[in-house]
Amino acid sequence: MNRRYPVFTLEAECQDCYKCLRNCPTKSIRVSGGHAVVQPERCVACGKCVTTCPAKAKTVRNDRGILRRLQASGRALIAAIAPSWRAEFCALDESALVAALKRLGFQQVSETALGAQEISAATAALLTDAVPGLYISSVCPAAVDYIRLMIPRLTPCILPLLSPALAHARWLKQAVDPHCAVVFFGPCAAKKNEADRHPELLDAALTFQDLQELLQDA
Repeated sequence: MNRRYPVFTLEAECQDCYKCLRNCPTKSIRVSGGHAVVQPERCVACGKCVTTCPAKAKTVRNDRGILRRLQASGRALIAAIAPSWRAEFCALDESALVAALKRLGFQQVSETALGAQEISAATAALLTDAVPGLYISSVCPAAVDYIRLMIPRLTPCILPLLSPALAHARWLKQAVDPHCAVVFFGPCAAKKNEADRHPELLDAALTFQDLQELLQDA
């Protein structure tokens, strides 16, 4: 079991059906010790195995411990939340969610749509003067990792831009406080890879499920 990677197997729950192995788009799951184990070097954290596993043995890393350490650090906390929160928290309006996050200890709340706006403008500027050809958006970290791993010949076609989440985190560090801790909330496990690879921008990435549990606990 590799609990350090965003997606891993709860071996005690694995029933050896190997549905995850058959459905993994990057073939990143192998059998070890009688259980289907994720190979971090090939996993893009797309979450397909998590939704496929009937026993709930595949799970997404819980980073609430990282959040607790950030809360205890004394640094200013900023919540960067994916625009899709409106589908996850459909019973809450914007002011109610902001108020709830502030009661959890966040000084400010900002939507990652700001990062998407920046990257969309940068993409348009790049394509304006680009020669005809294939250009692939850098928006989705799982898609970018998939291309680099499974279709490496297309890697040069990926636009040399940050994802919206990282661009948003960079903007917050520059505009608000270079020493603040930016915590992203969204639906995607692959954002945890971004936080692991770019700790200078993104201090933690939690899922909407994590946020639901934080709100329920509080």
